[in-house]
Amino acid sequence: MKTSIKAFHLLMGFFCLIIGTVYGQNQRIADSLKIIYEQGYNDDSIRFEHLRKLAFNEVNDLSLSIKYADELIELAKKKENNLYLFRGHHIKGYKLRDFGELDSATDAFINALHAAQKAQFKPGIGTSYSSIADVYKISGNHDVAIQYYKKAIGILRESSDSLTLAGIILNTGDEYLTIQKYDSALLFFEESGELFRKVNYPIGSVYNLGNMGMVYANTGKYTLAQDCINEAIQMLETSEDFYPICFYLLTISDIYKDKEDHANAIQTAKRSLDIAERHGMKQQISDANQKLYELYELKKDDQKALSHYKAHIAFRDSVNNLESVQNLADLRTNFEINLREKEISILEKEQKLDRGYILISLVLLLFAVVLILYFRQNLKNTKLLALSQRKAHERDIENLLNKQETKALQAMLNGSEQERKRIAQDLHNHFGSLMATIKVNVNAIEENQAPNKPTLEKLVNKACNDIRSISHELNMGISENFGLVPAIKELIQHLQVAKDISVELSCSVGDSQLELEDEILIYRVVQELISNALKHAQATKLSVMLTCFEDDELINILIEDNGKGFSPEKIAKKSSGIGLDSLTKMIEERSGELKIDSHPKRGTTISVDLPIHISQVIL
Repeated sequence: MKTSIKAFHLLMGFFCLIIGTVYGQNQRIADSLKIIYEQGYNDDSIRFEHLRKLAFNEVNDLSLSIKYADELIELAKKKENNLYLFRGHHIKGYKLRDFGELDSATDAFINALHAAQKAQFKPGIGTSYSSIADVYKISGNHDVAIQYYKKAIGILRESSDSLTLAGIILNTGDEYLTIQKYDSALLFFEESGELFRKVNYPIGSVYNLGNMGMVYANTGKYTLAQDCINEAIQMLETSEDFYPICFYLLTISDIYKDKEDHANAIQTAKRSLDIAERHGMKQQISDANQKLYELYELKKDDQKALSHYKAHIAFRDSVNNLESVQNLADLRTNFEINLREKEISILEKEQKLDRGYILISLVLLLFAVVLILYFRQNLKNTKLLALSQRKAHERDIENLLNKQETKALQAMLNGSEQERKRIAQDLHNHFGSLMATIKVNVNAIEENQAPNKPTLEKLVNKACNDIRSISHELNMGISENFGLVPAIKELIQHLQVAKDISVELSCSVGDSQLELEDEILIYRVVQELISNALKHAQATKLSVMLTCFEDDELINILIEDNGKGFSPEKIAKKSSGIGLDSLTKMIEERSGELKIDSHPKRGTTISVDLPIHISQVIL
């Protein structure tokens, strides 16, 4: 059984107005406030409230009510009061809706929503969504109406206004009933009924019972439907609310008709017609006559069926003539078009705004990425340049030291060679000549005068041969007792000129003559330590001390600088890394010892003890 959706829709629209505007309106309040309004106000807060009450309670003259609402809106804008701005737009929206200006009413409700959002007034936000849903409900766009009702419900669940929440939940159930989604409708009616009972609002409970009866009737649960509707009718009779009674009686008549109980169906429909005629409700008279026409036609009583059909047509035409129907259709069409255009316009603005935000975000992100890449590349280039300069500096020092080492070693070798030649020449020229003279004199001695002449000749010949051999070896070899100290002095002098660094040299080697291998090792140690100081210490002063301990056959090399210093422990963990590793191995191979005393920002002192071989002591 499918009940009349049209009549039910009108009923629920009426109830929606009770919750939204009609409930609490009082024309006498508006009349009394007009006197105070004409006298003017000194207090803006009083003026705000009086304008709200005037706009709300003025029901006789809707134009005057809208005028009060506009004045309230202007005052709220001037004083930047978003709460009263919401109230002004919201009241204006209801008045415009009552005027039939649905397009303007929608604008007012949207403005009310924006003001409530700025004021963070959740009851106002929820009520505004509900009012927009009411407009969609009136225009027949039930799916969109449900969406806005649900938004309102979600907001109002967080507020304490249970009555308004119950009314909106009831209207949502009404929309589901209209589109024949009965399970969803019943869920909403059950919740709204519970809320009406909690706030003790009888009229809400009555309509809720009737709505549930409608759901049961449409789903074939006739017993439950009759129980709910009959209970609602009893409560409505007490309050003399006859409009819904007529509607509910026709619903019960449909139930009897589906049960093929035509007698009770006709009796119930006549009861609805009687109430409608007594109270002059033309729409209900038309609906009741239509129902009786259908019932008598089923009974094949053509005369009574025709009579009620004529009555139905007559009252229907008096309520809705062709011109009003056409105007209403045009109004609804224009309203839906304008509403859709507004929604599209708002959506396009939001999309443009979103695109703008996205574009700005992308530009900022791109700028940030470019900036990061620029600084990263700049830092990388700086590091590469510093590394390149450092390597070039190290190469210069290395080349300088290698060059100086070559020169020093060459000088040492040259000195040794010259000394060897001088000694060889002395042996050959002086001692050779002397031995030759001795040999001649020995040969001149007669054997009888010197019995040991043969022995003397042998000794002289051996001495000559030895001198000749030594002279030859000296002339072919390299001296091992010349050039270390001069080589180190020349190295230091060269560094002072080339690197603008102050170097102090102190050599205490006594009369000892070192072996060439030891001199070369000592020179290399001094050279390596000076190289480290130049490369890493950033020193401006150096002190080089050589001390030879002849008794211990030991030489000490002490080098101090005033550079930045370092932590020996950290250097050890990094496998030296500044040339000390190879130097340490070279010293250890000669059973020497290397000691480092360094602290950051306090300079470095390096001491090296090397065993040496003293070839001779120069007297």
